Amino acid sequence: MQAGDVLAGKYRLDSPIGEGAMGVVWRARQEELAREVAVKILHANLASRGDARARFVREARVAATLDHPNAVRVYDFGETPSGLYLVMELLAGQTLRARLDAGAVPRTDALEIARAIALVLEAAHRINLVHRDIKPENTFLETAASGRLIKVVDFGLAFIADPTSSIGRMTDEGILGGTPAYMSPEQARGKQVGPPSDIYSLGCTLYEMLAGRPPFLGPVAELLTRHAYAPPLSLRELEIEPTIPIDLDELVLSMLGKSPPLRPTATAVVAGLTAALAPTSTTSGSFRLRERSERVLPRPAFADAPDDVDTLPLAVDGELDGELRVELAAAGIRVVEAGNSRALAVFAPGADLPRLQALVAGSLPVITDVAAGDFDALAARVRVGCKDALPRPVRADALARKLRRLATSSRRLTPVGAEPK
Repeated sequence: MQAGDVLAGKYRLDSPIGEGAMGVVWRARQEELAREVAVKILHANLASRGDARARFVREARVAATLDHPNAVRVYDFGETPSGLYLVMELLAGQTLRARLDAGAVPRTDALEIARAIALVLEAAHRINLVHRDIKPENTFLETAASGRLIKVVDFGLAFIADPTSSIGRMTDEGILGGTPAYMSPEQARGKQVGPPSDIYSLGCTLYEMLAGRPPFLGPVAELLTRHAYAPPLSLRELEIEPTIPIDLDELVLSMLGKSPPLRPTATAVVAGLTAALAPTSTTSGSFRLRERSERVLPRPAFADAPDDVDTLPLAVDGELDGELRVELAAAGIRVVEAGNSRALAVFAPGADLPRLQALVAGSLPVITDVAAGDFDALAARVRVGCKDALPRPVRADALARKLRRLATSSRRLTPVGAEPK
């Protein structure tokens, strides 16, 4: 196809405006309605490939399934001798990536953009549609007569989270899909994803808008490991001016949680961002209840450094889940034997009050765990002298932040390989 050609007797091609692995996007004019549109045409060399055709058809169906002001509208879909084509609204403006590359995004703008993305995700998740590749490149800032509109684009990786759907999914467990800098822990592990994966990717995008960088940096292999296991640096510890409110920081950290069930829903994110945009922002409830006992804590800069930097020693009194042990190691926490004098603290999961009292009588701070939301149990453990308590199931990133707070206050960082005295 070339400029001037008329596709399907309706769309006069003007000029190519983009090209990807699947096809070329043209600016075109729908002659019957005298309107400008965008037409995506499947690459000719893919036209005979069944898998490519199926994916292109699926993208069209997915995009047409979602009807929302913050999603790109689909006008038409069909096939001609030139191949499959998809007709969409033509956007005028720039991607969020281009905006970030041009300089810092004002905080209010960042929150409004993130809220718009959360709104379209709320609508998508309501019909079990998962985008799987939320990132600045797939967020379009459209310039319109009515003002700026935010559009989420490229549902090429999206799927309906329902195996009985006629749209289905194109990737299986064990196959990575997404962009490494914004990839959820479950995506990084090649596991099945759902709506919480979109929330994590949105958290990465919001983090970048607020901080000027994604939560993790590095080569792809390191990025995947950090997404899977390492806790992100608190936005408040980046000393951004003006200071990030605690509730907003906690919202972002909750979106970046390693456990999908513990991340907020899109509806909760919309509520949190709406509150953050209010003149006097004081979010309460959904985030503060769960995060109260795992407050954002200072963390040394070595957390994003190579593996040969300092680690923090933690003594454990009780049984430690094997996966939690691996996640702690990836987060820079070294588990040592109980009684080790170089340990910064004792972690006593599942310990009863008498055992905790005995541990508190020792020389090290004691951290334990409680059922999520059980503030009576939390208060009882504080009364016997525990330094802190984490909600179950214990998250490695939360425990790591607790230990880093102790490390920051005591300045007792133990180098890798150092022998306890």
